[in-house]
Formats: sequence, structure tokens, C-alpha cells
Amino acid sequence: MEHLIKKINQFKNKVTYGSLGEFVASIEISKIDYQVFINEPLKVGDYGRNIITESLFECVLINWPAGVESSVHHHEGLFGYVLVLEGELDNVSYREENNQLIEYKSDKYIERGIMPEPDGVIHKLANKNINKRAITLHFYYPPISTFEGMRIFNLKTQNIGILSKNAKSAKWSNDPNQFKSITNNGFRYISMDFINKDKSHLIQNIFPKPNSISINTMNSNYFNEQAKKYDFSDFNQPSRKAYINAVDELIAEDLVNSNSLKHLDIATGTGRRAIRIRELSKSNYEIVGVEISKEMCEIANSRGLRTYHQDWANEDNHTGEIFDSATFLYAFGHISSSKYRLKSLNKLNSYLHKDAPLYIDFFSLNNANEWGPLARKTFDENNLNKHGYELGDVFYKKRGFNELAFLHYFQLDEILKLLELTGFRLEWVKNIGYAKNPGKIVNSENEGNFLIKALKV
Repeated sequence: MEHLIKKINQFKNKVTYGSLGEFVASIEISKIDYQVFINEPLKVGDYGRNIITESLFECVLINWPAGVESSVHHHEGLFGYVLVLEGELDNVSYREENNQLIEYKSDKYIERGIMPEPDGVIHKLANKNINKRAITLHFYYPPISTFEGMRIFNLKTQNIGILSKNAKSAKWSNDPNQFKSITNNGFRYISMDFINKDKSHLIQNIFPKPNSISINTMNSNYFNEQAKKYDFSDFNQPSRKAYINAVDELIAEDLVNSNSLKHLDIATGTGRRAIRIRELSKSNYEIVGVEISKEMCEIANSRGLRTYHQDWANEDNHTGEIFDSATFLYAFGHISSSKYRLKSLNKLNSYLHKDAPLYIDFFSLNNANEWGPLARKTFDENNLNKHGYELGDVFYKKRGFNELAFLHYFQLDEILKLLELTGFRLEWVKNIGYAKNPGKIVNSENEGNFLIKALKV
């Protein structure tokens, strides 16, 4: 910690929102020995604070035990940044409007993530990991010498409290000495779940973008969490069901004439789709599946498929088998980056006979009826390229579940380049409606997803 204090003392610029942000970005967390400076919370359910320095600007080390969060609070007359040293922290943002407190955004910050806290922000910080603590460094200007006067919001009672000089954190307390005043029923809370009650999935950015291994672990946990309900929720959601059925029928119709004896199904999930496509094609080829979710892999095997639990994009072991055809459905966009997408298709090419067909679908970045345009807007507005993102990357979770997953949205020229570089020749491309005109063949990538048939060269 001496290294950080020295670095702060050497700060010669005028403290502005911009100059403070540049300073925080220059910190090498590997040089910060923070373990002995961690304070435990004063009481269960709170977080522990240790003020490192208040010269020039405040630097405070905060320990967030598993599952602990602040109250919603209003920064007024100061600005700052939060640097995550360990674990992960969610930043949930709110705005006041017509006596309502509206929750409108939630971002996740992981190790090395830098969270901006502009003057006027209303937010709460939450360690939603129920097993691991989070450790963060907070930088504020001017220094927070006292919490006196800070407004905090109780989402359960919808009361507003003004903290007194006795308050030790931005956390609601039953101790009346912590408040100068309390306004009962001071607002109406509008949650993101309420605003998005008609949506099945919600986007949540992660800063910085996690590495490939972390993303694949995330995806595995996401599908493990849903494994037992997946066939009954995702397959029966009307627009998704119509899209999936249309894709399956198009592939099955094409496979009727393929004479395939052995078929490779990447991201086979519970095996339901692979079996259905085979039945529709009136064929009797063997299906070999690969699946990242252990729970789904077990379900697929229980249905009689030979399925391998494997992280296809990152693991390089080759069984030596060669296949007559392959499918990679509803999943290629889960691969973490262009580097691993190239690697994955090269690997897939090596498993196929010459001229073997590959059927693969992609979510379209330009589909006005899906998340693609929002992903583009979010990429531009948040400068996500500076955080390791590629255009088209999103993280999301399903409403009612806890785990996040990753998905990449594609443009046609991006897909064609991938196929060319990995030894595939495009046979045909069809655009299939998803959220709008689900299951219908539409005119362009602006209206639906891509279904592609490619042949190994």
C-alpha cells in the first residue's frame, strides 16, 4: 500500500473527474499489498472500510463480504472511481422521476474493472456472489470526511433517510442516531424486473471483458442452472420455438439426401434438437454430441446419445473420429472472441470428411428486431472496445435466474470471412425471423438471424 500512497502524493495535476480517472487507470494492482489493510465490518451485513489517505483526494479500501451490498445512495457534490482488486461488484443505477426511484441499469465490475461515479449519481454497490468477498479501492474528490447529509433510500419501506455525522457507511440502519431525518413513503420504487416484465432476458455489461476461460465457465454455469427446465422453457417460448422448429426442419430436409452415417452435434444441449432433426430427416445416422454443461450432457446421454462433456472452443483433444455432417446450432455466438471462433471452426473442419456439410446459425447484429442494434449502441456509448469487447459482444442473464452468459452478434461479412479462413465453402444462407416473423424466411439480416450451410473444402 506504500506504493499507492507514494503515487497519490506524487499527483501534481488539478483534481478533475478526468484527471482522477486517468490516475486510477494507471494503477498497477499487482503492486498493491492490500491484505493487511482489510477491515472487517463493524456488524454482520455491513461492509468494512479503511481510509488509506485523505490527502488531495480520498482513497478508501472496502471489504464486501459475500452477499453484502450498500443501500441506494446519492453522491452529491463529489465524484470518484472504484477499482476492483478482488472478486466482483455490481453497480446498480437509479434515477428520480416524478417521485419515483427508477432502477434502469446494472453493470458488473470484476478484477481490474474501474467503475465511474460521477457527481449526482444514485446507485447501490452489491457483491452478489454468495461465496466470495470483494475488495475495492474507492477514490473520491473532495474526500468524504463524513457521511452527514447523504441521502439513502430504503427499497423495502420506500423511506428516504438523511444520514447524520454518526453514520459510518451508506447502509440503512435501525439506529435512529444514524439519521438526521427520515421521510416515510418518500418515493415509489420501480425495479428493472417490473420495467422489463415482458422480456425473458436482460443485458448486463461486465468491465473489463472476462478472459476466454472465465466466459466458458460462465456459460457452463448458465446452462447448468437451466438444464432441468431448458426443454420446457426455451423450447416452448412461442417465438423461439417457431424459430428453432423452422431451422430444424430446413436442416432435416437437407440431410435427407446427405447419406450421413455419423453426425457431430456441437453444443448439443439436452440432445432434444439433434434427435428431432434426425427423426425429421428420416435417417438413422449416429449422433455424437459435445456439450459444455455437465448437467445437460448427462441429460443428452440419458437419451441415448454419445455425448462428451467438453469446452469445445478451448480444449484441443481429438478423438480421431471423422464425421459425415455436423451442426452447431444456437451456440456459436457463445464462443468468447474472434480468436477462439477461428480456432473452433478450424478444429471442426479437422473432424469432417471432404465436402461434409456444416449447418450453423448466427444472431444478426443488424436485426432491428433483436439485441444487435442495442449491442452496437452500447458498444459505442460505453467505449467497450477499451474494455476488451468486440463489436457485437453482450453479456446477459435470464429473468428468474442468477448466472450470466455471453453472446456475440454477427454481420454477414464477418461470417463469410470466418468460413473462408477455416476451410469452408458457403453453400447457402437463409435469414430466419426470430423475435418478429419467427420461423419465417425473411429478406435480409436486418429482419432475422442467419442459417448457413457450408461445405468442407
